[in-house]
Amino acid sequence: MTRVAPAGLALFSLLLFPALAGASHGSGPGGPQDFAVGGGTTSASELTGVQHVDFAAQGGPTTFTNPPIIGGPPVTGHFRAGGEFDPAGVTEFQQEGPVTCLVVDGNRARLVYPLKQATPETNEALEVLIFLEDKGRPADGDPRDEIGFVLLPDENPLDDPPSERDSECVFPPKVPSEFTPLQMGNFTIHDSP
Repeated sequence: MTRVAPAGLALFSLLLFPALAGASHGSGPGGPQDFAVGGGTTSASELTGVQHVDFAAQGGPTTFTNPPIIGGPPVTGHFRAGGEFDPAGVTEFQQEGPVTCLVVDGNRARLVYPLKQATPETNEALEVLIFLEDKGRPADGDPRDEIGFVLLPDENPLDDPPSERDSECVFPPKVPSEFTPLQMGNFTIHDSP
């Protein structure tokens, strides 16, 4: 498996989604938007092996009312992950898909990406609910940004972006049992006013 430095992953994400380069100042096309961008590598834990992620997503913002209001432009983006499902490194995986839901609350973000390409192929019927926490620029390795995930059945298996609008990240049905700090890499999360 080819390994790409996390800084390269973030740059690659910005190249895929040039609107996010301008979003660092709080606005993208169509005005202020929430966004999450980054890449990194986790170490093995009790539940998973070493995993690599890179992603970029923008849209919204979401206002937490009952029901929540998702204003602004629709969510767009892409998420890619790979590595080892299990701590022993027996089951490797690669998966990616479009981001179809994004909620940013301060320095935390939740997003959903349905798997459009996956190895093993049995995972293509799933989507992933991702939880991210941006703890700022790491200084001497601390604090480290964190990631957690939950695999779910695909809510809209017959839809494809841009019509696909998954909603599991607005009020998540399940929180990951484990959040894993990055060993290398960085997340940048922006909560639009």
